[in-house]
Amino acid sequence: MALHNIDIEACLRRMADRRIEEAMEQGKFDNLAGMGEPLVLDDAPADENARMTWWALRIMRQNNFTPDEVVWRKQIDVLRDKLDRLANEAELEPLMEKINALVDRLNTLGTNAIALPVVRLDPGIERTKLRARLAKTPVLG
Repeated sequence: MALHNIDIEACLRRMADRRIEEAMEQGKFDNLAGMGEPLVLDDAPADENARMTWWALRIMRQNNFTPDEVVWRKQIDVLRDKLDRLANEAELEPLMEKINALVDRLNTLGTNAIALPVVRLDPGIERTKLRARLAKTPVLG
C-alpha cells in the first residue's frame, strides 16, 4: 500500500477518539470543574472569517490578554487628557515626548488592527494651545 493512499486526517481522528474513550473508561474526566452543569455556549457567528476573529477575541478575553496596540492607545488617551489639563508649561515637553514616543511605537507596529490614525503632536501648536488656555484661567490667590 502506497503512503499517498492513507488518509492521515482520518487516522489521527480515530486515534484521538480512542484515547478519549480510554481516558473516559479510566475515569479521568470524572472530577472536572463544572461537571453536571449546563454548558454556557456563546453564539458564534456563522461566517467563517468572523468566527475565527470571534474565537481569537474570546481566547484573549479568557486569558486577560490585551494587545500592545490597545494598551498604547489607552496610554496615549490618558496622556492627552493630562495634556489638556496641564497648568505648567515646564511639563509640556516631557509629556509631549512620552506621547510622541507611544505614537511612533504604535505607528511602526505594522499590525494596526484599529483603523484610527494616530498622529504626533506638534510642539508649536501644543505650546500655543497651552498658553491660550492658561491666559483664560483666572489666577486664584
